[in-house]
Amino acid sequence: MSAMKIILFILLSFVFYVDAFCQDAGLRIKTLKVKDSIRIDTLSIYPNSFEVFVGELPLTNAQYRLNFSSSLFVLNQPIKDSLRFVYQVFPFDLSKKYQLRDSSLVFDKDRDNSKLFKIQNFFSVDDIFGGNELNKNGSISRGISFGNNQDLGINSSLNLELSGKISSNLKILASVSDANIPIQPEGNTNKLQEFDKVFIQIYNDRLKLIAGDFWLSKPTGYFMNYRKRAQGLSVNYKWNKNEDKVWSTQLSGALSKGKFNRQIIQGIEANQGPYRLVGAENEPFIIVLSGTEKVFIDGHILERGQEYDYTIDYNTSEIIFTSRNLITKDTRIVVEFQYSDQNYARSLLQHSLSYKSKKIDFWLNTYSEQDAKNQPLQQELSNEQRSYLSGIGDSLDLAVVNSVDSVGFFDNQNLYKLIDSLGFDSILVFSVNPDSAFYRVFFEFVGDGNGDYILDSYNALGKVFKWLEPVGNISQGNYRASRSIITPKKQQMLSTGLKWNYSKSSYIESEWALSNMDLNTYSDLSKDDNIGYSNRTRWMNTTSFGKVDTISLWSLQTKAEIEYLSSSFTPVQQYRSVEFDRDWNTRFKGYQGNQILGTLGTKLAHKKRGSIAFDAQHFSVGSDYSGQRAYSKGNWKQNGWDAQWDASYLQANADSKSSFLRHRLDFSKKLGPLRVGYKDDHERNRYKDTSFSLSSQSYEFFDYQLYIANHDTSKMEYKLYYRERYDRRLDSENFKRTAIAKTTGVELQINGLKNQKVTFLSGYRSLEILDTVLMNQKPENSLIGRLEYTFKAWKNAIQWSTFYEIGSGLEQKREFLYIQVNDGQGVYTWIDYNEDGVKDLNEFEISQFIDQANYIRVFVPSNTYVTTYFNEFNQTLYLRPERVWSRKKGLLKVLSLFSDQARFRINKKSNAFLDGSVFNPLNNRIADTNLISTTAFVRNSLFFNRTGSIFGARYIFQENQSKTLLASGFDSKLASFHEINARWNITPKFSLLATVQDGIKNTIADYTSGRDYSINYSWLKTSITYQPSTNFRVSLDGRIVDKKNDPAFGVEFCNISDIGTTFKYNQTDKGSLQGAIKLLKINFDGIENSAVGFEMLEALRPGLNYTWTFGYQKTVSKNLQLSIQYLGRKSENTRIIHTGGMELRAFF
Repeated sequence: MSAMKIILFILLSFVFYVDAFCQDAGLRIKTLKVKDSIRIDTLSIYPNSFEVFVGELPLTNAQYRLNFSSSLFVLNQPIKDSLRFVYQVFPFDLSKKYQLRDSSLVFDKDRDNSKLFKIQNFFSVDDIFGGNELNKNGSISRGISFGNNQDLGINSSLNLELSGKISSNLKILASVSDANIPIQPEGNTNKLQEFDKVFIQIYNDRLKLIAGDFWLSKPTGYFMNYRKRAQGLSVNYKWNKNEDKVWSTQLSGALSKGKFNRQIIQGIEANQGPYRLVGAENEPFIIVLSGTEKVFIDGHILERGQEYDYTIDYNTSEIIFTSRNLITKDTRIVVEFQYSDQNYARSLLQHSLSYKSKKIDFWLNTYSEQDAKNQPLQQELSNEQRSYLSGIGDSLDLAVVNSVDSVGFFDNQNLYKLIDSLGFDSILVFSVNPDSAFYRVFFEFVGDGNGDYILDSYNALGKVFKWLEPVGNISQGNYRASRSIITPKKQQMLSTGLKWNYSKSSYIESEWALSNMDLNTYSDLSKDDNIGYSNRTRWMNTTSFGKVDTISLWSLQTKAEIEYLSSSFTPVQQYRSVEFDRDWNTRFKGYQGNQILGTLGTKLAHKKRGSIAFDAQHFSVGSDYSGQRAYSKGNWKQNGWDAQWDASYLQANADSKSSFLRHRLDFSKKLGPLRVGYKDDHERNRYKDTSFSLSSQSYEFFDYQLYIANHDTSKMEYKLYYRERYDRRLDSENFKRTAIAKTTGVELQINGLKNQKVTFLSGYRSLEILDTVLMNQKPENSLIGRLEYTFKAWKNAIQWSTFYEIGSGLEQKREFLYIQVNDGQGVYTWIDYNEDGVKDLNEFEISQFIDQANYIRVFVPSNTYVTTYFNEFNQTLYLRPERVWSRKKGLLKVLSLFSDQARFRINKKSNAFLDGSVFNPLNNRIADTNLISTTAFVRNSLFFNRTGSIFGARYIFQENQSKTLLASGFDSKLASFHEINARWNITPKFSLLATVQDGIKNTIADYTSGRDYSINYSWLKTSITYQPSTNFRVSLDGRIVDKKNDPAFGVEFCNISDIGTTFKYNQTDKGSLQGAIKLLKINFDGIENSAVGFEMLEALRPGLNYTWTFGYQKTVSKNLQLSIQYLGRKSENTRIIHTGGMELRAFF
């Protein structure tokens, strides 16, 4: 019998067997409720036997899909009734995988060779949580550190992540840590990673319980608007009797992590930023809570990220706009954000309840947020000061108190003494004398001529102030010894609303809200204006017509709406559109009274072409303001034409009459592969005073743009545009042209190239001022540009990435101070070079040993900026010839032994636009006086035989340089070196590593003295290692160093010779012991107690020096680890320094 006949016989036997089984198996009948999909059986279904019924009616094949192998049934459209299934099954599951051998274990020559050596653990960590459906990761540790040159320290940490099921219908998600991380994510990416988020979440389909950090988002309704970061407890629950009637509720109690503010910023010509954000009460230096900001330009919301519209530094509260948005004098910037308010502990209570059905929607929301007046955090208030605040009511400008506090002498603070001078008593004078420096003082900037003190100097602990004698009883300074108090506040709100869908096309909706805002909970005065209320009622009707194949293409929407706000109503956050006040000419006007907003509108829409809307509106604010506005907005596409517009006309009566006409239009036509368009923006705002003459507030501008773009953007997208803006200001009774701005730009993005991507944009604007009397503005030329290019080729043997950006902006003058922390937890050490007991800025060095590291450096922002042109350049290049030539012979084989990695990262800011040097990122010499600031990192690594088992070599060039603009000068550093290292595995047990390096370290600072040096150095280091097994390794190390200061800075030189040994011993599954001993001989000529001496001596002393370190790590059990560390050093004529620590860590 042939093979074909045998196969045919087997197949026929299988078919007969299956058919016989299905006939004998009998019918299976099930009645099930199906939402969208369900697996109706554990065995595969016989195709010709399946039927499904709704009542007595069978479903058609178009109403469902069925996978006969897996028995997965999917509805194409929802069906509310139960379904009855009738079918027969095979005696097995055809979707299940059957195999005798696991094919994934078979070696594949195309797979990474590392899989051959992968070691897997076949034991599991003891499950201390119970249950095997939890994914756990983390550890807990407790440790101590000690030494004869530091205080005893105790360290602890907890990090735990959990996810999975804790019961059949309950899941958990948790991230728990006791680390107080003061780090926020960088605001230069579109998505943020919240490092400090700690929470436990228990949830299922109906319940969600969160304890820890969470977000509170806007509930159902109109007036209640917020998005808050909070820390506490939140419960969400949803229940329903059927799908059409759903109740949901949320209850939260927490500490509020932030305070809301909306800031309006007028753009500055040729300034991309930074723009500083301030607090709601003009607090100058705040920390913005990450992810809470919304940034708008001219009413349009922007996207965060260096590749999008803006970046933000949350810690310094500064926003920088990318080259995608050219910032000018005409740019309207609005930022909504929350910031960390550490004046008081701030509690938050929130509850929301909602009901949703076909006919009725109902909601009820409550919100309460208040400062705990008896728990001030950063403010220390005496009983007398609290009594004073209780008598000022809501007059917050009177909340100013004396800031002189007698605290006694401390050597880590700037303190003052009180003296009498020139007939004036109680004058504050800076002092470091322990006998008289008893007063800690906060100086507040109050403007020129309003204070008796000025900023005199800086030291390592901060600013130092000096008293100036008044002249003719007129103050000569701009600071005073006072402190503005932020009063504790309380804000509460209740809102409830009802929406009635009384027909398929119409509904009526009404919402009421009640607010309570107390600006000073210390005081019982001025309570009459705390309570406010509001209402919005709206009616909406949508009528469809123009049916084609049962689908209505046209719809007509009509609406009527009225909104009322009492004069004291205060929302939690702004709920109206971001430019509502500008639309009605009320921005910065301060009108007071009850507000009424009425709207009648209609909207005609076509499903394929677009819509046209018209509104008639009225808005009034008490008797201060009344305005009527006509508004239209629409978009329309037809026959290759595309139009988008919005326009309005306002007539208003207030302290002056105004008429405001504005429109924006974007009109384009598709012409073959191109789209040709025209855009414009026009405003004419006329103010008339009581004499019916035009006032100086009146203005007009016309901004138009012509552009050409491609229509198909799948592979390439480009746009060329030319733009002009004409500004007119009032000259007597007529508008006169005062400025002309011309802008030319190009945008290009190529996605269709294989292994390549190109993005390019550039814009140039010239501003000409025609009348400097009517417009106080300097003419400016501004240029922005960005290029991004990525390229991969030759199986990724070549990888190229380029980022280049230019523009103009500001650079902040920074201040910094040093703060003392626990021993071993800092970065810097203080060396009193002049032995005067004052912590000068030039007396702090980076610590070489952990017991000396007891200071950190903190940069303090200032309000002083300088104009700059910036240039950023990032370049990476990877060359890996072995990926394509590893199997070649001859010259190509030799070349495949080489590989290279090159990285350039340069960011520079200059104050001069000279000879095109601003465009060259490599022209960033620190000595250049036009260079304001720079951070540059260049590194190139050339490898030879990188993966070779016998011999390999590497050449490295690296250069780090920085220049920082400080309030009192510059601080610049340069570190550059060339290095060659080679390794040679002489035998399987012996290896040799040799390294030679030649470089320079340069420091120049003009804000202080004694820190300038330029050290040229070179060293040779060799290491011979003996490793008889994987459990033991010992090496003999030697080093020779030669250092010499540049003659322009001094004549210091230093020679260092050291020899030592290191070893490591491992016990499999038990632990390891490692150690190092080193003997150093130092020959030094120079001043030891100086910055250059500290750098050359590597924090040691001339003569013989000894250092040693030992560490032991023991695996106590499968999830418990013990670590012991000991370090010591001894220099000539000094005592031995001992430092040690021990830590016990448990793994989950």
